[in-house]
Amino acid sequence: MQLYISLLVVNLIAFSNQKNIKNEKCRTCNFLIATFEEGLKNTARNHFAGGDTAWEEKNLGKYKTSETRLIEVLEGVCKKSTISNIDKFHGISDLEFKCASLVENYEEQVEEFYYNHQSKNASIWFCVEQLNLCCPHGHFGKTCEKCPGLAEGADACFGNGACHGDGSREGNGKCKCEDGYSGNLCRHCETDYYEEKKRETSINCKKCHESCQGGCKDETPKSCSKCKNGWILDENQECVDVNECENTETCTKCSEKCVNEIGSYRCECLEGYKRDEQQNCILDVEASPADMLIRPAQFLRFVAMSALVFIITFVVWYRSTLLYVLCALATIALILVDLYINPNTIPDEAKPQKKLDEINSQIEEDEDEAEEKDEL
Repeated sequence: MQLYISLLVVNLIAFSNQKNIKNEKCRTCNFLIATFEEGLKNTARNHFAGGDTAWEEKNLGKYKTSETRLIEVLEGVCKKSTISNIDKFHGISDLEFKCASLVENYEEQVEEFYYNHQSKNASIWFCVEQLNLCCPHGHFGKTCEKCPGLAEGADACFGNGACHGDGSREGNGKCKCEDGYSGNLCRHCETDYYEEKKRETSINCKKCHESCQGGCKDETPKSCSKCKNGWILDENQECVDVNECENTETCTKCSEKCVNEIGSYRCECLEGYKRDEQQNCILDVEASPADMLIRPAQFLRFVAMSALVFIITFVVWYRSTLLYVLCALATIALILVDLYINPNTIPDEAKPQKKLDEINSQIEEDEDEAEEKDEL
């Protein structure tokens, strides 16, 4: 069984690679044409280097189809630097080498187009009709069958999807519809979309209001076939958002509040609290203090400094040795407190939350021991 599965996987990979090779051939051919046409564009205003254009064209022939111009054009063919829109050829390995091989293998067709068919669509004439590597837009497969929708006089997949294999000699022609469209031809609207405009060969679908479920008639909340969960039909027959926070059974945990959202709600911790591992709201001892005109620490420092200035003034006025000593000690103490008593330097063991966690852990251990004793 495993051998069978392995062989199946190998065959699928080989088939996938074969499809990529076919697609690469078409894209490589289009890359050749893109660089060739860019060369024609860049040499459109050129002429022979002699200076007398009229005499040169009379005696040497038209520069438009001259061998001199062809050589100039071929210098930039199959080079990525020749064109700016190189991204659409992304994913083709050895792009320039494969393109150069095409030019070498089909040199006669390249010259035939240059000398006799410059007025035609190069991609159609060369890649579709001569080399049979691509299909016209809206066609797919080995025989370039029409994509679904073309037979009805519309665009491929009614312009609302992509035809599998479109433009290449591969694919099955099935439509992959864009968001909002459904059906084999992508000419129907998906659920929760409505027909804004519909004709025999086209349809335009638009998304219903976010409150609708199961379809609607237009984009307003009044046209919903049914209201989505989190919405309710009011007296005006319009789907309106339900305020779940009016229900007293929402967000009932301690230090928790309800926040209403469109079609739903969420539970948040009150300011100054945070979630723990059990999703409970606990006091956040590391939270930043609320914005104040003057923070408490700054206010106390201001009071202390003011008191120190007053003491120094008093000492200077009375000129007492004892007061000098006390003033110096107070100054040193104030400096030491300001330098070393900092919340960031407090050990974790001394922080309130750390102590609280240790107490809770000890309580849980005591309860577990008590349960074990009861079982025994």
